[in-house]
Amino acid sequence: MEEIQIDGARIRALRQERGWTQKELLFNSGVDQSAISNLECGRQKGASTETMVALARALAVPLDSLFVPQTNPTPVSPLDLQRDRVASLFKKMTQKERDLVIAFLQFIRTQRRRKKAVRRK
Repeated sequence: MEEIQIDGARIRALRQERGWTQKELLFNSGVDQSAISNLECGRQKGASTETMVALARALAVPLDSLFVPQTNPTPVSPLDLQRDRVASLFKKMTQKERDLVIAFLQFIRTQRRRKKAVRRK
């Protein structure tokens, strides 16, 4: 898996398109001017999620537009996203809630098998 790289030149170009100085981007994003300068010049290769979200919001662009495009991006299927969402919710549940969810999923699976068996007859 490739490491995600910040596109400092893109950040600079977006800032300049708006006619902003680095100070004005600081004012609009809350991101420290030295961090903006370091990102734009490529001296800083990484930044926190909060910093990147703040820059994207201030520049009114999608977050992923601030990163260097990957040459071979790993495709993410909708199933992967659903599984991650379910796992996230599952982690927040009590053991009793987890047991209920598992029982419910087993019930649904059993019902589906029964319907298939009835259709075959």
